[in-house]
Parts: sequence; structure tokens; C-alpha cells
Amino acid sequence: MKTLILLSVLSSVVYAEVPGLTIPNAFQVDREGQIFRGREPRKLVSELPGIGITDVLIFKNEIKDEVQKEILALKEAGVKTYHIPFLWKDFTSMQAACEQVVDALSILKKVKQKNGKIFFHCTAGEDRTGMLAGLYLMIEEKQSADNVFQHEMCARGYSNGNKHKPWMVTGAIQKELTPLFLSLVEKVQVNGTIAKKDCGSLKIASTLLKCI
Repeated sequence: MKTLILLSVLSSVVYAEVPGLTIPNAFQVDREGQIFRGREPRKLVSELPGIGITDVLIFKNEIKDEVQKEILALKEAGVKTYHIPFLWKDFTSMQAACEQVVDALSILKKVKQKNGKIFFHCTAGEDRTGMLAGLYLMIEEKQSADNVFQHEMCARGYSNGNKHKPWMVTGAIQKELTPLFLSLVEKVQVNGTIAKKDCGSLKIASTLLKCI
């Protein structure tokens, strides 16, 4: 696969905080302020309704019982939840992973269309979350692959964009998540979006693409 993204220096990136949230890695994704990303909130769930969050998308697999605990806490707070058990490595298949991404993007779009506010997260709020945010911005705000990779993904901790992330993690991301992202980028660049019918024809290839 040809590398679809040209990299440039990230020195101009400014980290934007979300007023009212102390959840780590919390950022506003869209222009209108209806879509937010971050780390899993854990004991900070109560902050979300305080900034008007109506829905939460949990974009990660359950490791122990943390997802169920969060769902219960959000229910008590009056927040609707969606859970897509997306893995960060060892995908069962790239097609299945692609279909989960399509489902997640659909949820973000539907919540926004009904004038809701949604917060989505994985565990650290960097890799899976970053990829989803980047694809959303490409599809809905017509941003370039280069821009989302630099400023939405790498600048906010994707893979080796977080200099403290161990190589065992960045290596796994380089092996599966980044190639998946690039394959989905190809679909977006051709079709303007990603549909489940596209997931069976992904062209997955190894890549040297990294954050700089």
C-alpha cells in the first residue's frame, strides 16, 4: 500500500482543554461542540452530564468488569451508553474491526443529528479513540488524512505520538491499527465515507508510517 499521509512538524499543535472536564485526554472533536473524546472516565463519570453529555460510546473491549461498572454509573447519571468491544490489537479479523468502526461512526453521527452531545473513549483515549476521531473528521468535516493524522491523532497521543508509550504497545499498533486506519482512509478518499459493504474488500498492508 502506498503511504497516503505526508508528515510534517507538529510544533504548531495546541492542546485544547474541555471546560468542566478533568478526565485525562479530553478534547472537543467537532466544530459545533457536540462530540468529545477522552480517556475512560472511571470515577469521573459524574462530570459528563455536567457539560451536557447525553450519550457515551465505550469503544473498547472489557478487560475485567470496568465496562459494566461504567454503564451502570452512566445509567444512574441519566446518560445513554453504547458499547462496541473494539480491540487495540489481535483483531479477530480486519473485516470485523472495520464493521465495528462503521458502527461507531454511525453512532457519533446519529447522536449529533438528534442534537445530543456524545463523549467516546477507549482506555487511554489515544489510539482507538484517536483513529475514530480522525476518521470522523475526514468524513464529516472533510479534513485531509494528513491533517487528522498529525493534529487529531499523533498530537493527542496516538502510537509513538506519546513518547512515553512502550515499544510493545507502539509496535502492536504499527502492526494492526495503523494499517487498518490507512485502509479505511483509502475508502474515505474514494467514496467520501465508509460502509459495511466496503469492509470485505479492505487492502491491508504493512506500513512504516509513524508520528514524528
